[in-house]
Amino acid sequence: MIALKIGKKHTYRDYSLFSDLETAMETELTPMEFGDQRFVLAVTKNVTAQKKIEEDYLFFESLVQNSVDPMIMISAEFMILDLNPAYEITFGVYKGQWIGRYYHELPDKQKELFGAGKNLLQKFSAQSKSTSMIMKRMKQDGTEAKFSVSYSPVKENGMIRAFHIVFRELTSELLLKNELKKTENILESYKEALNYAALVAIWNVSGTIEFVNDNLNELTGYKPSEMIGLNINEIGEAVISPKLYNEIREVTLQGAIWRGQIKSMKRNGEFFWVDVTIIPLLDVDGEIYQFLSILFDVTERKQLEEKLHFMAYHDSLTNLPNRRFMIQQFQQIKEQADERNEFIVLLYLDGDDFKLVNDQFGHDIGDEFIFHFGNAIKRSLRKNDLVARVGGDEFLVALRGVVPENSEQHIESVINRINESLDEGWTIDGHRFAPTSSVGIAIYPEHGNDFDELVKKADAALYLAKGKGKGTAYMYSV
Repeated sequence: MIALKIGKKHTYRDYSLFSDLETAMETELTPMEFGDQRFVLAVTKNVTAQKKIEEDYLFFESLVQNSVDPMIMISAEFMILDLNPAYEITFGVYKGQWIGRYYHELPDKQKELFGAGKNLLQKFSAQSKSTSMIMKRMKQDGTEAKFSVSYSPVKENGMIRAFHIVFRELTSELLLKNELKKTENILESYKEALNYAALVAIWNVSGTIEFVNDNLNELTGYKPSEMIGLNINEIGEAVISPKLYNEIREVTLQGAIWRGQIKSMKRNGEFFWVDVTIIPLLDVDGEIYQFLSILFDVTERKQLEEKLHFMAYHDSLTNLPNRRFMIQQFQQIKEQADERNEFIVLLYLDGDDFKLVNDQFGHDIGDEFIFHFGNAIKRSLRKNDLVARVGGDEFLVALRGVVPENSEQHIESVINRINESLDEGWTIDGHRFAPTSSVGIAIYPEHGNDFDELVKKADAALYLAKGKGKGTAYMYSV
């Protein structure tokens, strides 16, 4: 509607809420006219990788642009990719004139300034870590100053793609102390803000908890005295499972940050969800000595996601799975059947004379009738079989683990149980119902190789069953 209204291309993105793949799709809508008719051409493409690159770049860009320290980014081929305002102000250069220039294109005077750094970076390998060196540089105001220059490789797929370079000016001892004090104040402010907004826990390399804040205590129901000094493995599900703890250790002991969502249990037995970031902390020698865990309670969001997920894959009237759920599960069922040389039997059931129920008793009783009808089918099946409502009084049943040589007996037995369950009937507002159902049958792989094909074959068989009379079952045949 937006594309038609503005009369030109309109692009939007959408994201999969329930997929573990976190897929991002981008759709470009182009309005078109043909005669007096209007159309919209929609072209959709997967932009998951592009979205991640954009997010990572925006995050880096915000750090660089807001930093008080001069920063510059160069490619592995020594081309200038970016620099921040602090770099321009400190050294009197202009971003627009520098971006895109290679080292060999710089004037000789500037080559001399970059020479030491370039020689250092040429020795970097994919295994190299960040390093620093002291150098003198002329500032824009004409004064010479000493800088501690940090060189950090930016890696992708085990290869160095770029270098992030930060200049920190080394001034007099007094100024250095003042800067240190400012930094301490900033860090203290960060700490207070973090302590107020998040749940925080710190443990050492052996897993012993050394600090938990009040937020974490309030959420879990455990007092600080009950948690500090304990090993995370001793607390167990209250904070983290041993299996997940070992997975996190494997990542963080390599110096990497672990990020994920964890389902944990409170002291009173209630479950809760937290979004977790675990950061390895380094000592002055660069060795890991602690792990900082920052958690945010996302229980309400997860509960909403689970509710939406259930609504997306279940019928609201019967609470049974819907056609979308059946399609989603069929591929997995099909693979298991192939591995075990088994059949999948698809039953397409349609209640006989359901329209008369609606016409005679109204839609409210009709809806409750469908609810009981669906439950009667479900009660007749094994736990590993599937039943889904696909519309009106139509239901699909997928029978799993059907042995080919006993398939006829198996199918007959299930249909008999469904008929018996329906015949037992139910009462709604004093009215007794004991309906019958017609059934169309199709078998994988005999009648089709995919879900849609089997449904069509079962539906065709159902049509023939209806023609033979109420309560009739008919198997598809060519």
